[in-house]
Amino acid sequence: MKNYSFFILLFISVNSFGQQFLWTTNKNGLFPNSEMKVISKDEVLDKLKFYYENYSVYYDGTGFTKQGFFEKFQTSNSYRTTNKNTWEQFKKSVSEINELTITCIKDNEGTGSSILILIVNKNNFDSIIFSNKIEEGYITTLGLSIGFPKFEKFYKTLIEN
Repeated sequence: MKNYSFFILLFISVNSFGQQFLWTTNKNGLFPNSEMKVISKDEVLDKLKFYYENYSVYYDGTGFTKQGFFEKFQTSNSYRTTNKNTWEQFKKSVSEINELTITCIKDNEGTGSSILILIVNKNNFDSIIFSNKIEEGYITTLGLSIGFPKFEKFYKTLIEN
């Protein structure tokens, strides 16, 4: 999903650096000085399954190169109100990532929470947002017995090097 809703949700998390950093797989973190809990890459799938089972929808923000994501975001309406210093720090941090780094941020918009998963490697920038807020472009998480194996397969394609 590469629509406006995705960018608003991502902007909220990036601009405020999230309400709460939950975890990362890289001890250097995606956000400098965030003091996030570091978990192993093997633990990520269990975390994703929990989010998948506890949120009604997810949004697919995958398929970007790093540069492609930066360019797309900078043409969005959300970019106009973004703190430019914060954005430049975020871009620099993401640009310097060369190994698979998965980061989780919880954002509370006042109408419910969203879980933002950022998957960054040497060349790519992908994101998945779990939410109970249904907007254009959502993918349901209902039908768990059929749905999660398909989601797991999708996720594994994102982390293959």
